[in-house]
Amino acid sequence: MPIILEMPSLSPTMEKGNLVSWCKSEGDEIAVGDVIAEIDTDKATMEVESIYKGILAKIIVPAGTHDVAVRTPIAVIKQKKDSDEDVQKAIESAMSGKVEEKPELVKSGKPISSPVPEKSFQNENSDKIKASPLAKRLANEYGIDLSSIIGTGPHGRIIKEDVLSIKDLKHKVQNIPNGARYTDEPISSMRRVIAEKLTKTKQEVPHFYMTVSADVSSLLQIRKQINDSGKFDTKITVNDLVVKAVALAMCKEPSVNVMWNNGTIRKFSTVDIAVAVAVDEGLMTPIIWSADLKTIDQISKEIKDLAKKAKENKLKPEQFIGGSTTVSNLGMFGIDSFLSIINPPQGSILSIGPAKKEPIIDKNDSIEIADIIEIGYAVDHRVIDGGSAAKFLEGLKEILTNPILLFI
Repeated sequence: MPIILEMPSLSPTMEKGNLVSWCKSEGDEIAVGDVIAEIDTDKATMEVESIYKGILAKIIVPAGTHDVAVRTPIAVIKQKKDSDEDVQKAIESAMSGKVEEKPELVKSGKPISSPVPEKSFQNENSDKIKASPLAKRLANEYGIDLSSIIGTGPHGRIIKEDVLSIKDLKHKVQNIPNGARYTDEPISSMRRVIAEKLTKTKQEVPHFYMTVSADVSSLLQIRKQINDSGKFDTKITVNDLVVKAVALAMCKEPSVNVMWNNGTIRKFSTVDIAVAVAVDEGLMTPIIWSADLKTIDQISKEIKDLAKKAKENKLKPEQFIGGSTTVSNLGMFGIDSFLSIINPPQGSILSIGPAKKEPIIDKNDSIEIADIIEIGYAVDHRVIDGGSAAKFLEGLKEILTNPILLFI
């Protein structure tokens, strides 16, 4: 019986995706494990592998189609014993949306972490141009002629970075007489989904916010001592220490280690901290799994490694899907404080500001200068109450103020 392939759900929050390209053409044979398509999800561009063997009989959704809903029929595979009549009926059923059998499309979805096989295509001058599917898509979106680009990939192939470097030089500026001058740029799939998801989250999730100030003078001193000792391969950052502190504070107040799960409250037994990482097209949140059980050195190395992979679009799904809460640190930008929107489906998010020297009154009623950071806490009121949030922040402040608690 012919197999009707559907748009897969490649992440828990994915509702629709962009079909970037087909890696097989109609009539091509497909083996189990073959990469057959590239799909833009709400998190990354993923390679989709077939779990079926056969012939790609019909592509229903063409490459370049945006906002394809999950479980929409996108192609039909003919198996060995299928007749042409069976295939035609399957195609008609898929195109009408009346699909009886709903097999899964993929064995696994994985972010594109290495160059895809070279494919050549014809331009108007019939010159063969070697470019990755992602480079082709970007060139099409930005109106860039691939024949004008010198590729820097293997064997001169044009890759994503080559197109983006041209795009930066080729803004189409619209001049309005006696008015505004501006540039309209197409948005990436990631930016589109970020906009949709956060708008939906802000509208549907009942946020409430808390803030707290913490004296991190001792924390900064300990960090300096650790880095000066030269015992670690990498330099420990304030964010590394904050992530560890958040994990320990969640252990102390497990009532905040929860999320809303379609009418139930999911309580986590592990403390998994996502770290916000800015990338060119938006924001990624790779996760430090079981952060409460890891050393500061382990956390520091993992954050640096995950941040590098995020910026190179090499994160695997298991490295960014999930998490107990998210830590977003903008301290390096010199702002005073900020509050974030919860990263669904998590139940909270922390916003970490910079350490600033401020006068405080010590326990002897004397004025001294201390390093103070402002911490914002956004909470989903469906799963976390004010008292629990306040206790968590109290515990986090205690750890940051007395950083010896990070090591005992």
